[in-house]
Amino acid sequence: MAYLGKLYKHDKDENFEAFLKSMDVPADVIAALTSSKPEQKLEKNGDSYTLTTIMPDQIKVLNFKDGVEFDEEVTGGGVAKTTFTFDGNTLTQVQKHTDGNVITRKREYFDDKLILTLTTTKWDGSARRYYKV
Repeated sequence: MAYLGKLYKHDKDENFEAFLKSMDVPADVIAALTSSKPEQKLEKNGDSYTLTTIMPDQIKVLNFKDGVEFDEEVTGGGVAKTTFTFDGNTLTQVQKHTDGNVITRKREYFDDKLILTLTTTKWDGSARRYYKV
């Protein structure tokens, strides 16, 4: 797990705007999200993990255990049932929203990069966000 503790900085996107549009995100929010350059860091503390996402206007910190579902406060004030699971260098996050939508974020960690693949039950495509150390 050489990727633990590394700060990965956003590099580029594929289909991210289409992903956001599929979830009816307002145009001004899409513009802000597609122009932002977030950073991510994953850390381990015993049997718990902390995923920190740093954006210009906020820092989001998620504490979780592998395979244990928890309530996650999501943008817009809602709550989703979220589970993180590890498989080698891949961390999969499944968010089940109260409206029935399920968002999956698959993070593939490498020594020098992170590939985040996003899917939703509201869209038959996928988006990717690329990060580098």
